[in-house]
Amino acid sequence: MQRWHLTTGLAALAVTAAFLAPRLAGHYDAPEPPPVPQPQVTPPLQVPTLPSGNLAVAAHLDRSAVLTGQAQDRFLVISIEAPQNLGQSFHRAVDLGVVMDVSGSMQARGKIDYAKKGATLLVDSMASDDSYSLVTFSDEATVVVPSTTVTNPWPVHQAIDAIWEGGGTNLYAGLDKGAGEVRRSLKDGQIGRVILLSDGKANKGIVDPEAMGRLVSTLAAQGITVSTIGLGAEYNEDLMQRLADLGGGTYDYVDDPQELTAAFSDELQRSASVVARGTRVQIHLPPGVEPLEVLGWDADKTADGFSLWMGDVYAGDARKVIARVRVTGTNAPQMAVAHVQVEYQDLVEGQAAEALADATATTTTDLSAIEKSTDRDVAVEAVRAWGNDILVQSTRAYTDGDKARARDLAKKSQEVLKRGAVDFDAEVLATDAAKGAAQAQVYDEYEPTAAPAQSAIKATKESYNVQSRTLLSR
Repeated sequence: MQRWHLTTGLAALAVTAAFLAPRLAGHYDAPEPPPVPQPQVTPPLQVPTLPSGNLAVAAHLDRSAVLTGQAQDRFLVISIEAPQNLGQSFHRAVDLGVVMDVSGSMQARGKIDYAKKGATLLVDSMASDDSYSLVTFSDEATVVVPSTTVTNPWPVHQAIDAIWEGGGTNLYAGLDKGAGEVRRSLKDGQIGRVILLSDGKANKGIVDPEAMGRLVSTLAAQGITVSTIGLGAEYNEDLMQRLADLGGGTYDYVDDPQELTAAFSDELQRSASVVARGTRVQIHLPPGVEPLEVLGWDADKTADGFSLWMGDVYAGDARKVIARVRVTGTNAPQMAVAHVQVEYQDLVEGQAAEALADATATTTTDLSAIEKSTDRDVAVEAVRAWGNDILVQSTRAYTDGDKARARDLAKKSQEVLKRGAVDFDAEVLATDAAKGAAQAQVYDEYEPTAAPAQSAIKATKESYNVQSRTLLSR
């Protein structure tokens, strides 16, 4: 299994600012210092209003010093970690609904057989307080196994064995009916989870991606998380990842059908170890700090920064959020750069909670001090996400038929990652650069519609999904 789930000028500027000494030209008039310099005052927002819970949050800049009176692009790296060992037996009961594509395309490569095997092994892994249901979809959606506690797996095995494939791909109907089974049987204390498996593009019933997004967002608000598994080369990976993001779950790309059993097993394990639900990250930026973008997450710009939905966080998770911001150094010796709020439902403590973190920077006119303030680990996280973001941009250009731009962006991605590998002595960046070179070779050898090209694109996007959201330390 592979787990990898704007403009060119601006990209080059941001990369250079991230890990090279700032290059300044011209003169500027420094603002007049205040008559009586005051220390940075802790804003009222930093006072917790809820218990801190079990998530640990930290926020750092790739460089902790900024140039007085000048605007510089910086990377803000936020880490969100859940403990692996909670000091107690921690297993959440799960109400799990499998929604399986059984359209005609599932005949190829034995995909339907492996999907049935994975669904069967999932049944055998359920605990006595778990619930299980199975819905299939082709032209229509069918309830194969109504939601039930699996005290006797044999009848469920027989129902799965009787599944056959054929017809179109009514993905919306499958999701809707599968969620209905989970909703009907969901008990207090259970984790509601839908696992959507598909190998094709929606072509029956409601096919509007926005309608599907609204459906999974509603389910997430109701306490039912949606995870997705894309199988093969024909499905819409952007849609499947977006559904998982809006549904608060995970997205997996599976190229080999034999790996479906592991994908199902991993999803059950994650479902049973949820520490935080409904996790939302708010990034508040003070005056003098401009929000530019968040890498790897579908974030909304707010009046003073960003807001993004993270959904479920599992035991042992080490997530990250990387934002690009433009910081103008003040005359004070230290300035606030960001205040981070992570709001969630702590399932260990059984209550709403929030975790807070602040990022600050010293201000200076000494360029060498700015360069020396580089935080290697934070910079590697940022460069990795930025270089791979450029590579994903190249896959989109390639899909659109612009091979020249795709090659240029792939080359730029390699340059960013190679330079970072040298600057920070980071082998992981050199490895990622090599993957970019392999992607560029695909552009030369195949047309975008060829199966090898489709598989490579999906692998690259999933790799970026992981790299831009998971701390290297885990």
